[in-house]
Amino acid sequence: MDDFTLLHDAGILEVLWRPGISIGPAELDVLANTITHVPRWHWAPMLVHLDLIRHITPPARQMLVAYRHLGPIALTGSDPVDRVLAAFIAQSRSRTRYFPDTEDARIWLFSVGMSAGLQPAPS
Repeated sequence: MDDFTLLHDAGILEVLWRPGISIGPAELDVLANTITHVPRWHWAPMLVHLDLIRHITPPARQMLVAYRHLGPIALTGSDPVDRVLAAFIAQSRSRTRYFPDTEDARIWLFSVGMSAGLQPAPS
């Protein structure tokens, strides 16, 4: 079973982690390598579902805080644990915001992406 599903729809990269996953550096490396195969990945707004993540290891937390994504990142979740994870991840150098509602997250990603002009010329 894969650790995550990566969707690329309407310009948004969407990451859905496997329920009950414990995320460490290896899982983040696989995600990073997968994302880099998406055209214009570094500019794409990203939607990350935190639901049902069991644990993020301290080394993985350090990697998340050090990461800088050029597009906005919306984090979604539904419980207090998700909010705690989001608060930690939001310390990164990326423009990150937490939403309890996925549709609100999508609306924000579109509005921020469009207002920031995150539509780079083809490479």
